[in-house]
Amino acid sequence: MTRLLPALYSFLIAFSALAEDIKDAPPPAQTDVLGIALFFGIFIALCVGFFGYMWWKHKNGKEE
Repeated sequence: MTRLLPALYSFLIAFSALAEDIKDAPPPAQTDVLGIALFFGIFIALCVGFFGYMWWKHKNGKEE
């Protein structure tokens, strides 16, 4: 592990030196609001479901 981090840093420095600057890049495409809303809805539902499950396990005394 101690040899991995310096090697990773040296690769990152070498590749950042070889990277090209992007000039006159096209503007980013407009994002789809429905997709973002769907993602946040599913994310919040999963978070609520997870904490509800943990609460249910704790309430029934099945804590590990």
